[in-house]
Amino acid sequence: MTDGRPVVAIERCGSYEQAEVEAALERALAPLGGMGAFVSQDQTVFVKVNLLMKAEPDRAVTTHPALVRAVVRAAKLAGARDIAIGDSPGGRTTAASARALFDVSGMTAVAKEEGVRLSLLDDAVLRVPSPGGVLYQSFNLGREAVDADVLIDLPRMKTHGFMMFTGAVKNLFGCIPGLEKAQFHVKVPDRADFAGMLVDLYLACRPELSIMDAVVAMEGAGPSGGTPKPIGALLASADAVALDVVASSIARFDPMDVYTNAIAHERGLGPATADEVRIEGTPWRELVPESFEQPARDVSRGMPPAIGRWARKHTASRPYLEHRDACTTCRTCEKNCPVSAIRMEQRRPTFDLDTCIRCYCCQELCPERAIGLKTPWFARVVRRGGSKLA
Repeated sequence: MTDGRPVVAIERCGSYEQAEVEAALERALAPLGGMGAFVSQDQTVFVKVNLLMKAEPDRAVTTHPALVRAVVRAAKLAGARDIAIGDSPGGRTTAASARALFDVSGMTAVAKEEGVRLSLLDDAVLRVPSPGGVLYQSFNLGREAVDADVLIDLPRMKTHGFMMFTGAVKNLFGCIPGLEKAQFHVKVPDRADFAGMLVDLYLACRPELSIMDAVVAMEGAGPSGGTPKPIGALLASADAVALDVVASSIARFDPMDVYTNAIAHERGLGPATADEVRIEGTPWRELVPESFEQPARDVSRGMPPAIGRWARKHTASRPYLEHRDACTTCRTCEKNCPVSAIRMEQRRPTFDLDTCIRCYCCQELCPERAIGLKTPWFARVVRRGGSKLA
């Protein structure tokens, strides 16, 4: 940082062919000082990937294994003596489901072939302070992520029904173990407060380096039910907030419409626009697609609290069984609803919308993408810049 602005490096990467990914990563890290600026001889490294759920790499739900492999190789060349790849996925995780998650996402193959470890962040937990935290001054976090000398954050560029966009800051939510993540939706159901919690979490984790997989992003009903959207790039920065501001701009958001970006900026932790970031490599505007389908906005945002609560109840998108034939009655939605607003009737989920807190965990975790979000007609009338999800 030579002129006071945070630096985000952007490099084109048109495919997940391993050689192309490694070359793009090397170019992206060069203006940041290379991987050696973050990883030193004999240090331990934790690579925090996005493993939201069991999903094949081409669905654009999880961090692609080609990028994970490239980062592992770069860290080894920089002298890392121990490297672990891991996450705590959404929902309940058993030993069997964790193995399936690692296998299907491609992480098992990367770990085996590169001689590194896989880590489920549910297995050992440590209480960690959040210096400067506003809503939370400490968190229970997976010990592997905390104890490592270097934390490397590898998000995938995706939309998010609750936070609008998920990037480097939101990816750190997976450092919180197990079903404790779901309980945060109960503790902080308001979108802005939830984002404030995520910013507090960012202050607790403080990744040394964030590298975003934007070779193929996800638009629409993210973070799991959307559509793959080619962007063709890797983004890298030592500043996770600045990276998210630039990435969300590429995805055609006003960065301040993304809750985590807005809260971080309000606290003086990040820029408001991509023009306040020094870009190295490819100019971000060259990567903006002609269209990028975004989630429905919360029309109650910015309203006085009493009016906002009424508006949110009547305008927020509601979960529903969109694809009845796709439902396998696996009960994932029912088991992972933090307020028990879902029950199975005639082997299909039904939703108690009076109890539902609109966290969208059910839609996010449905393995068959059977659950959709429906926007009430009133919101469709009021909301500006509509969405195809409505």
